Amino acid sequence: MNQQNSPKRFTCNHCEGKGYVDIRDCTGEIQREETCVFCNGTGELPTNN
Repeated sequence: MNQQNSPKRFTCNHCEGKGYVDIRDCTGEIQREETCVFCNGTGELPTNN
């Protein structure tokens, strides 16, 4: 496999690599989970290098 042509991937900082984020109410209780909009649920971000 040619590693040169595949993009490097980094853990998404917004969801911490989970692929989803917890939506909390004002008391801090988790109300629901949503797919991370920054990584589209993959938990990784591609780079342009």
